[in-house]
Order: sequence, then structure tokens, then C-alpha cells
Amino acid sequence: MQITDPVAQNIAKAYQSPDALEADLLVTARRPLKERVFASYYANPGSSPDQKHPIRNWRGHITRTERANQTPVPTWYDSDSETISTIPVMKEGMTAFLITGDDSRNKVQTMPGGGYATVKIELPADWDTLTQSLGYKPLSNYYISE
Repeated sequence: MQITDPVAQNIAKAYQSPDALEADLLVTARRPLKERVFASYYANPGSSPDQKHPIRNWRGHITRTERANQTPVPTWYDSDSETISTIPVMKEGMTAFLITGDDSRNKVQTMPGGGYATVKIELPADWDTLTQSLGYKPLSNYYISE
């Protein structure tokens, strides 16, 4: 998850650690089953439509393997029902939280994917001098100003 600094500061007031935030998201971050089935069935390039089993079979597979449950309908979801089938969208230990972006915006972007590695990169103090000899402009040329 890419999170701007203002959002990260607000989150830090409610959660003592990234693990605590992840634990809460594991319980609450869910996706409607119908959307997961549709996306998985039609986006799967492994077979042509005439070779696939019926979508209802795929729905049963996703229901079993991805722990579908009836949950209250989210406020943003357009439905007259009180509950819908949803699946978790996160797995424990599979979420990286990156504080990045523009400090003047309140944004969070979730990037789907699998595993990750976090590596802290510290540039040397003379970075601009070192890279100038290779034809690169100073990093300050890339800052966005208002």
C-alpha cells in the first residue's frame, strides 16, 4: 500500500504498528465474491471460453478456496440486499506499507501483487556530483513545485 505522509500520520494515531493495521485489514478488507469470480473467470488467459467449465462452477471453487462469507453490504456498493458474499482481499504477511507521494494530498493506493521485499536505499551525500558525470541532472530538477 502506498500511503502519503498525512495519511500515515493519521493511521499511526490509531495503530501502534504496521502489523496491527494489517491485522485489522485482514478482517475488514473484503471484496464482493461476484466481482472476484467475474474478474478471475474472464481475465484468466489459460483457456478459451469454449474450453472452460461453467462460471457457476468457478464461483463454487472461489467460494471454497478463498473463504467466502456473507457480510454486510459496504456503503459504497450499490445493492438493495443487507448482506452479500465477500472474500478477503489480503493475506497475512503479504502487505508492504510504503510512505510516499505528495505531502499535500491525502491518498492511499493499493497495488495488487504477491510477495515483496523492503530495502532502505540511502543515497550518498554527493549523489548529484557522482551522477552528473554520467549525464544525469541533479535530483532537485525532478521535484514538483507548486
